[in-house]
Amino acid sequence: MTDESTRVAFHLDRDPVLLSAVHCAVQYQASRANLEEKSCAEFAKVTEGVCREALSHLTDADDGLDVTLDTFPDRIEVSIRHHGQLVPAVGLETFTTPNTHESGNTRLSGIQLLSCVDRVSFNAEDGVAHTMLVKFLRPKN
Repeated sequence: MTDESTRVAFHLDRDPVLLSAVHCAVQYQASRANLEEKSCAEFAKVTEGVCREALSHLTDADDGLDVTLDTFPDRIEVSIRHHGQLVPAVGLETFTTPNTHESGNTRLSGIQLLSCVDRVSFNAEDGVAHTMLVKFLRPKN
C-alpha cells in the first residue's frame, strides 16, 4: 500500500443485506494495508456486526447509516454515524454476556469487538450517534 490515505463512504438504508458491501470493503482495504488474512476477516466481521447493531437502533423515521472507511499509512478507521437512538452500537452489557436477538442470532459482544480492533470510541452530539473503530497497522520495515 502507498503512503496515501484512502476514503470510501457508504450511506446505507435499513436493509441489512447492504452490510455485505461494508464487510467486503473493510476486508479489501485491510488486505491492501497488509494486515494478516485472519485479522482482515475478523476486522471486517466485527465492523459488519457493529453496523448491524447500529441498524437495529434505527426507526422508520431515521435516515440510515453513514459509514466511512479511512485507510491511513498507520491505521484503518471505520466511522459509523446515525440519527435515532443515541446509544453505542455495542453497549456495556455486551461485555459480559452474549446477547440474542429475537431471531436467535447472537449479537457481537464487547469482548469479541475488543479482540479484533485496537480502539473503539462513541459519542453522541447534535442528535447523531458516532461509533469509531480503529485498527492500527504494523510499521513498514
